[in-house]
Amino acid sequence: MREITDASVIISIVFLVYMVVAHWGEVLFPERVFGTQFEKSSFLYFLSVALIVFSVRRIVDQRRERIKRVAAEEHAYVVSTRDPLTQLPNLRHFQSDLNAAASSNNIISVLLLGLDQFKKLNQVYGHVGCDEALSQISSRLRDCTKSGDILARVGDDEFAFCLAGVDPETAHRIARSLVEIVKKPVQIGTEHQVISASVGITQASRGHITGDELLRCAQVALSRARNTHSDCCFFDPKMDAYVRERSLLERDLRAAIGSHDIRPYYQPIVDLKSRRIVSFESLARWHHPVRGLLLPDVFIPLAEELGLIERLSPQLLSEACRDAVFWPESISLSFNFSLTQLSDRNFAQNILAILSETGLPTRRFEAEITETALVADFETTRHAIQTLRNSGVRTVIDDFGTGYSGLSHLYELQFDKLKIDKRFVKELGKSTESDAFMRGIFGLCNGLNLCITAEGIESNAQAGAAFRYGAHLGQGFLFGEAIPGSAVSQFLSGWRSQPVAEQLNWPQNARFGSSR
Repeated sequence: MREITDASVIISIVFLVYMVVAHWGEVLFPERVFGTQFEKSSFLYFLSVALIVFSVRRIVDQRRERIKRVAAEEHAYVVSTRDPLTQLPNLRHFQSDLNAAASSNNIISVLLLGLDQFKKLNQVYGHVGCDEALSQISSRLRDCTKSGDILARVGDDEFAFCLAGVDPETAHRIARSLVEIVKKPVQIGTEHQVISASVGITQASRGHITGDELLRCAQVALSRARNTHSDCCFFDPKMDAYVRERSLLERDLRAAIGSHDIRPYYQPIVDLKSRRIVSFESLARWHHPVRGLLLPDVFIPLAEELGLIERLSPQLLSEACRDAVFWPESISLSFNFSLTQLSDRNFAQNILAILSETGLPTRRFEAEITETALVADFETTRHAIQTLRNSGVRTVIDDFGTGYSGLSHLYELQFDKLKIDKRFVKELGKSTESDAFMRGIFGLCNGLNLCITAEGIESNAQAGAAFRYGAHLGQGFLFGEAIPGSAVSQFLSGWRSQPVAEQLNWPQNARFGSSR
């Protein structure tokens, strides 16, 4: 050690000085200056003692500093490899242990557990509440971990397990038990919350794959489990192709939004009594250079997940409003907004600003809001709807019947229109149960003085049934598919209006002016 080396050097110097003085003392220390021989010896003695004391203190100081340095390094290592909240190993530590386990000849399974909708929990309870939930969940997971298993917190809402010597069936059983453990209510302040979870599973044996690759595969499996709303999902090599395709789609989507390649198309909404077009709903369409025309269900969820909807939606709304300005005054523009957009406190103000900028009157604009949004954040949605209605914008609840909104929501929010989801329209007249259900919905809407739109109408029979039940408007391929803005004028000029008879029976041979 360095202090021993320093002590040896100092003692050697003391000994050397002593020998020099003892041999050349008469020359170096004459008696007229240093006195007698006894005085010279005393001087040498005290000089030696002083040097030895200095050396001892130097050794002690160095040893103390070394101990402090070692402790600091150990603390720094612990901090760098431990999660400060749960005190579990972090991603760095887990990767090191996983690489070591993967290089062995043992069969290992990696389970990646992700908490579902944890960001929404953060919005409700904040970081302190989420930390309480994470602490409780990590404690449960630690208690169920067996000796030899590796547990770590590898992300904000993700925990990883490395299990040795388990077969796929056992790994699946353990994964499901972990999901059930997480589902037990956690206490956040004075409230109890249930948090769901999903698990991605991957396995390897005899060093055929690295630890980093195992963790990546588990992440891919977890993503698939979340996308399919499954508790557990095993990694399949085919998933890699999906991930690569998704990555390419994400890249192309960013480029398409930047170059305004995603455009609004317009599908007519028809008055079922007069058969006149009363509005067009704006529907996003993307002409992909390789994959062709893409419908919104392919790229809108991805845009929402990536946070790109905040750029895409204003682009589409602005272009749609500029197109609608040139339509006949009797025709309105209907535009659907996502749940992500409704979480913005400035949602209503942003819409009104675009309407003002493009010159489209508020009375000719309809804001469609999905039923799911009412449940997610009722107060924010109510504020936005009130602001829009006070400005003259009509509000529509879209896809009614697919969410979990209560009757009180319909009463309090005072929508102007309600759209019946197409899956219910297709069941019209097929069974007494579906008919009773639809009569209940139409009776409720008529009681609340709501204008009812039946979606997904593809045949005259469906149009007639919807009209008899009480629907005022219809939308679907029977009346026309979505068309680009440049084709709207020609579509309107070719539309033939044929008012129906006064009776409620819809003529089976009635034809509309345009179809697919």
